Amino acid sequence: MTTLHVALGSILLASPTAAAAQVTNHYVPVDKLPWYREAPDIPAELAPLWGDRSKGEAGTYLRVPGKWEAPLHYHTADYWAVVVQGEWSHWVPTTGEGKSVRLLPGAHWTQIKDQPHKDACLSESPCIIFLFNRDPYETKFVKAE
Repeated sequence: MTTLHVALGSILLASPTAAAAQVTNHYVPVDKLPWYREAPDIPAELAPLWGDRSKGEAGTYLRVPGKWEAPLHYHTADYWAVVVQGEWSHWVPTTGEGKSVRLLPGAHWTQIKDQPHKDACLSESPCIIFLFNRDPYETKFVKAE
């Protein structure tokens, strides 16, 4: 967990608006997280931790079933990600970037906006990923040709 805490701390320290925002004590037990599906036909679930990712800076958990692979997609904002649970893979098919890199809890990566990429939960158990974005963020799926 130390690696995870360092990675999360680095992300938060890098954010100028995180330091400027008024912070109050706030507690949400893990069983009370408000999970929802962004796309009804895809089993990925999101849980907002702070902010509203569609409007600007936000921290969000992503949870997917084990052995699930996301369709080719991209996002309208850059993001930073940290593996919280499971074994993950994230790669850019057009460049090969990230291919064969296995990301275990505490590992992290960045993804630039508008670049189609793939993700997969390699473990049998569900994967949970922490996502951080500064700018308005929306997921778009690439239509198969």
